[in-house]
Amino acid sequence: MGERYEVLTRMDKESDDAQWTLVEPDDSAEMNTDFPITTRSQALEPSDFGRRSLSASATFEESRRRREAAASLIRQSQAKPAREVTLAVERMDAHLVTFHDSDPDASEQYDRLAIMLISAAIQQPIKRVLIASAQHGEGRTCVTLNLAGALARARQRVLVVDSDLLRPSVLRLLGIDAEIGLAEVIARGLPAGSAAMRILPYNFTVLSTRARVENSAELLASPALQELLHTFDPDYDFILFDSPPLLATADTRLLIRLTQTTLLVIRQGKTSSAQMAQAITPLTAEDIFGVVLNRAVPR
Repeated sequence: MGERYEVLTRMDKESDDAQWTLVEPDDSAEMNTDFPITTRSQALEPSDFGRRSLSASATFEESRRRREAAASLIRQSQAKPAREVTLAVERMDAHLVTFHDSDPDASEQYDRLAIMLISAAIQQPIKRVLIASAQHGEGRTCVTLNLAGALARARQRVLVVDSDLLRPSVLRLLGIDAEIGLAEVIARGLPAGSAAMRILPYNFTVLSTRARVENSAELLASPALQELLHTFDPDYDFILFDSPPLLATADTRLLIRLTQTTLLVIRQGKTSSAQMAQAITPLTAEDIFGVVLNRAVPR
């Protein structure tokens, strides 16, 4: 028995985390009994370490969920529009047909365009849409706002970004003013929603630009703008960018990188085929969602 005790003691020292069990030899078996037979057994109950690991995992997962929920609340508070503005019909541009139904046929065309966009977004990721034209005077801003009105009527969550920083027109066409614009938010590091206005009773949001921005390219290429857009993304089904003309500035090339598809606006008799060919040079066929022939004369 003394020899057995010495063997067990030596084995315990060699393996602290193992449990060794002495097995008495079977008298009926032919075997060498000079040394005891030992086996390594596994504990049937979970170890304290296992229980602590499971508890730690659950605590970590709960902590992660709480952090994500807190981050979501902070993001939502930053993206919330700072103001609500009720439009006055008499101050709005007459070409905003989806707002006051001055032209039912044209309004119906915008409804069809909205349905096409919604349908396409089901098939592929389309959220940020660039509304572009070759040059000024083709009705690009009117198309942007009319499409926003049509999408809002279809119960889509819509944000209009006035990204023509050299010649902003969204506020003027809506007949409203703003105290803070996109440029001020970026320059001062304000919350994203500081320049956002909820437009009533039409239920879409405008991220405005108050006046000409001299360093437009710098602003459009800034990480701060990308971060701002990411803040808005989860709260909207569509973000429409009213861009500067393709032939007027290189800013549009920067906006193409921030958006997923482009809707071209062409005013009948305004832009030649050669001008349009030059204008769409930065775009590929996959970049273009479609073309709006604006103010076309019915046949």
